[in-house]
Amino acid sequence: MSINNGCKCQECKNLYKVDIMVPNSVWNRIKPDDKPDGSGLLCGSCIMRKIEECSDFDAWKLTKL
Repeated sequence: MSINNGCKCQECKNLYKVDIMVPNSVWNRIKPDDKPDGSGLLCGSCIMRKIEECSDFDAWKLTKL
């Protein structure tokens, strides 16, 4: 049996187990600095912090895929 400990955030280095998918146009503005467009890993906290830093007030809806 394999145990998944999650992914490591490339911003804060914390482990996380929930992926939050955002549109490419947003991701390419908030992705880790050293990663090419469309790549990189961020935890939910870092995603939300970076979205708040680069945009005005907005509303997002989380859905389960």
